[in-house]
Amino acid sequence: MISRIFILTGSLAFLASCASVDPNKDLPKVSAFAETEAVASSGDAADDPAIWVNSADATKSVVLGTDKKAGLYVYDLQGKTKQFLPSGNLNNVDLRQNISFDYAEPVDLAAATNRSINGVSLFSIDSDGKVAPAGQFQTPTIEPYGLCVGYDEAGLRVFVTYKTGTIEIFEVTAGKDGYEGELMNTLKLDTQLEGCSYDEVQNVLFVGEEERGIWRIDLDGNKEFSRTLLDTIGSQTGLVGDVEGVDIWRGAADSGYLVVSAQGGDRYVVYTREAPNKWVGTFFIADSADGLIDGVSHTDGLTVSSANLGGILADGLLVTQDDSNGDKGLTQNFKFVAWSEVATALGLAE
Repeated sequence: MISRIFILTGSLAFLASCASVDPNKDLPKVSAFAETEAVASSGDAADDPAIWVNSADATKSVVLGTDKKAGLYVYDLQGKTKQFLPSGNLNNVDLRQNISFDYAEPVDLAAATNRSINGVSLFSIDSDGKVAPAGQFQTPTIEPYGLCVGYDEAGLRVFVTYKTGTIEIFEVTAGKDGYEGELMNTLKLDTQLEGCSYDEVQNVLFVGEEERGIWRIDLDGNKEFSRTLLDTIGSQTGLVGDVEGVDIWRGAADSGYLVVSAQGGDRYVVYTREAPNKWVGTFFIADSADGLIDGVSHTDGLTVSSANLGGILADGLLVTQDDSNGDKGLTQNFKFVAWSEVATALGLAE
């Protein structure tokens, strides 16, 4: 592992000095096995995905994906559209399953930032993967941008990030008139944020500061007690701006991997999930071998799951936004990559 990382580090440094050379050509590569249709809105529209796992039959799990000009798509594991909900200008989406509110039956809920209402839209997901609107709440700050969700001993929380560097933490509860969101705390970084992911096991919020790097924020409930800048733009890992999608491939206990999209470099940077979050590799998504599915560029949002979804997805699934679906950015979609390809390309342990 040490020699492999050393070679890759040298390659990145050399390629960075050669503007005429494809900066990713010597990086490990993977390819998508499936893709969605382009979202209906043209231009910069597709943004962020989330994976819902069907507990009865994992092969019937679904992927949620936002069109930030129109609403929420629901796809099957082959990328076929199952639903579209015209819910407004949704940006980032995340979900948690088997949530208990008092003595009610457990529910599965997704949340998405919605600039049409200056707030957060909530969606229920039934046992068949059907998605339905489930309420909303407003945020006190203008233009909610990024979002991630956490569910642990502190309850169901929605973390909303802003271009100002603000992070707002909301607790979601079930009231007699539906779900409600209450602002519990506000954190502050210096510059624009978007992607984030919450680790319930470690009580850690990972956040991408788009032009600086990746933060690890340790929480005690809703209160911060430490923060660490675990990687910076321009480091030997190949992390470049914009730092966008952030999610966790969850192994046993606190093992696994943190996956981050470096939008400006058309690449993905992977770290160990546990502290000190060591860099383990950087890769890109190329055209499929048969040429039927194009590679991925300029990824905004991403999501990853370690759930056994059957077949080639026994080790999980990575879903990424693609800003140019083979047509120079006129339309955008989402690409599906088997996690086993990533693990093989980077030499990761299972």
